[in-house]
Amino acid sequence: MATRGFNSDVLFEILSRADLETMRKCRLLSKECNALTYTPRFVRSHCERSNTLCGYLFCVSTKTRASWRFSSIGDPGSAVHPKSIDFNFLCDTFTDTSSLRILAVVDICLFLCHGGIRYVVCKPTTCQWRVIPAPRSQDSSQPSSYFMTALKSKPLKFKILRLQPHGVCNFKCEIFYSRIWSWKQLDDLNLPDSQSLQDYRHAIFVCGRLYWITLIQDEYNILSFDLGKENWAVNMAVPDPCKNRVLYEVKLSVCGGKVAIMGKRRDSETVEVWVLRYNHGEAWWSKMQSIFNLENLKRTDLVFLPNADTILTWDCFTIARPTSRNFQYRDASGSTILSTENRSVYFLQAGHEPIPGLRWAIENQKFLD
Repeated sequence: MATRGFNSDVLFEILSRADLETMRKCRLLSKECNALTYTPRFVRSHCERSNTLCGYLFCVSTKTRASWRFSSIGDPGSAVHPKSIDFNFLCDTFTDTSSLRILAVVDICLFLCHGGIRYVVCKPTTCQWRVIPAPRSQDSSQPSSYFMTALKSKPLKFKILRLQPHGVCNFKCEIFYSRIWSWKQLDDLNLPDSQSLQDYRHAIFVCGRLYWITLIQDEYNILSFDLGKENWAVNMAVPDPCKNRVLYEVKLSVCGGKVAIMGKRRDSETVEVWVLRYNHGEAWWSKMQSIFNLENLKRTDLVFLPNADTILTWDCFTIARPTSRNFQYRDASGSTILSTENRSVYFLQAGHEPIPGLRWAIENQKFLD
């Protein structure tokens, strides 16, 4: 037992000083390495020792204005942090960054932004950006949702999936691939009449797949999209206790790099966290935790924020409750992280290394289309 403790401490000291990409690769070495790197203590130490930006970006966008606040995990009570996020380096691109809209975010601090007629992929921590072509088919009467995933960081390879509803159960699908730097039209997603997406704007990305919650009559299921094969997969069942939407409200999330379900009982203030695990190729749901003691939330329903996708561990995730015009963001113990009017939350864990293929802000004028 003493040897194990010593080895765990040594592993902690080594990995907490590794750069972000090395640390992420080490998660594949063993279950112990993976679990260690997702603990709040490790994340805070790694953030300090490796000069990594890690925390939540709180964002609000209207038709005329956008604003952001960054809250570091190392200092959760502060809305302003030295390792913060701003988009002022895009001023020459968009003229006025207050009109800029964030369409999608990858946790490595890669953003898809839109302003005017321009679409830009950028990394604010290095002030890099690049214009991408506009999607081919656009219908202003139906708002689209964008989902961006980084397939590789060195060199950068990413894909963007765009969903645009037409009808109740049908969606036009288009995908952008950085390798060819263009959009490609995919077959439409046509769901059966008895099935619908709970919220087509909300998906999570885990191990090469995007996941959505679907509704089939009064039961929840999960629909996935394989970004490598670019096809839709058969529905996956949610945990049996959470299936019935009359009894539960559920949201997808990511816990320790795995697909997770947060289920709130409609008749109580109990929140359950389930994680999808695999054993010899067979998938099964494991219950991580039930949370009962949210005294301050007893009179108000919890709001699982549509973009708060990432849980580090069961004791370190973000939920919210409305208080008049504001939202109070809390961890699993009920402690307030931040009080704000913003409802969109993005988890970021990124270094400050430049990305080859993206251009520097000081060269803006040379590359404007």
